[in-house]
Amino acid sequence: MEPLSFPFRPWVRSTSRRALLWGIAVVVVIGAAALFLQSGERDDWARAFGVLLAYSLLFWASLIKIWWTGGRPAVMLDEKSFSYQPLHTFKPRRVPFEGVLAVNPRPGTEALRFVVEKKGVARELFLNLAVVKGQHRFLELLEERLDEAGLERIPGREHAWRRPDWTEPLGQ
Repeated sequence: MEPLSFPFRPWVRSTSRRALLWGIAVVVVIGAAALFLQSGERDDWARAFGVLLAYSLLFWASLIKIWWTGGRPAVMLDEKSFSYQPLHTFKPRRVPFEGVLAVNPRPGTEALRFVVEKKGVARELFLNLAVVKGQHRFLELLEERLDEAGLERIPGREHAWRRPDWTEPLGQ
């Protein structure tokens, strides 16, 4: 089966692009204002502007990275695993269904909480569905894959599964 991909919603890219343009505009305005100050004050402002510019370059690079990542699939789904693309990394992260111990909605958010076994340790990861275009279709297909992988639905809870032999530690 060909992996199915679900893109980021368009606002992810447009928001980062808008923040980038506003950030550039603010730095240009501050730099231009520093040019019109008297010579003694201008030197102090020029040093401050240099620091601001250095931090701005890092900020702009991170926004460009988010914009670039927003053009890639947010999540991909195949028969044996799903992959998700965090906006802050370059490479998608793959989660095999055989390692999933439990899935449930994160209260108060549009995120799913996955408990995944990695190197013998249960680890949590959260998938923010608010940024996924086609999230309802993704959830339908994910439900099918989780059922096929042997996870059981938790009665009375929507979008919640767990492995029959796994119990969540208290306080989690």
